[in-house]
Amino acid sequence: MAILKGPIQFDGSLGDVRSYYDKDAKKQVLSTKGGCNKNQLENNESLVNVVHTNREFSACSMMAKLIRKGTFDLVYLKNGRIQGKLISIVKSIQNMLNEDPWGFRKIAISRFNYPLIGFCMNNAHPFKTVFHVEPELTVTENRQVVTLRLSNFISSERFKWPERVMYYRIFLNIFEMPDIEWLKGWDQYYPVYQPATLGNKTMVSNWLSISTEPIDFQLTADFGENHIPREKTVVLVSMGLEFASGMQFNTPFVVKDHGTMAIVGCF
Repeated sequence: MAILKGPIQFDGSLGDVRSYYDKDAKKQVLSTKGGCNKNQLENNESLVNVVHTNREFSACSMMAKLIRKGTFDLVYLKNGRIQGKLISIVKSIQNMLNEDPWGFRKIAISRFNYPLIGFCMNNAHPFKTVFHVEPELTVTENRQVVTLRLSNFISSERFKWPERVMYYRIFLNIFEMPDIEWLKGWDQYYPVYQPATLGNKTMVSNWLSISTEPIDFQLTADFGENHIPREKTVVLVSMGLEFASGMQFNTPFVVKDHGTMAIVGCF
């Protein structure tokens, strides 16, 4: 990998060379294509470990993508590359279960999910740096309804942002994340439920003024009576914060980068 300098800047591929802009590094990056092709992997016994590793990596990539899609309602509160970090966390979850042989291990996120709690999807503004409170989360027995509470919350003391903020609002997203298992008949990893059938709900508070007066804040997200989370799934809870520097005619002047978000609970 190399940094591209000079008058010619481009995004895309040119032969075996690929160029793209790295948002985190704020530089144009050059990389080359390479590695073994599919035929070499399938017919070379010395590469069997590579095959097993790649197969399990594909499952981790699939789960990371589902998590990103499940939090799509909060997409403009995300910032920077998160796929690699998310795959690393998912891989640690996959390593917690060794019921299946290497190369075919399931990702039982319904049983092991605590590494995801606290994962921030904003590299520029880490959630714990911006927000200095642990939210209170409660969930119904059937995992259908999740409530977020901030008791005796004094907003003037709890936010840290590069710009001056005068208003804020809170997002609460819940979505049903399934385990991913190896299906022998299909010779491929798949989620145990189709993504289109998974529960997903996002609630947003009204804009609130930054204040020195304590409040008891509460926000509830409900999948609805037509959807109850199933076995082999976990309900991932994400919290988002958006800030505004002012308000005129009920229109907020949203700050640069909008805000931040993170996964705050798993049920």
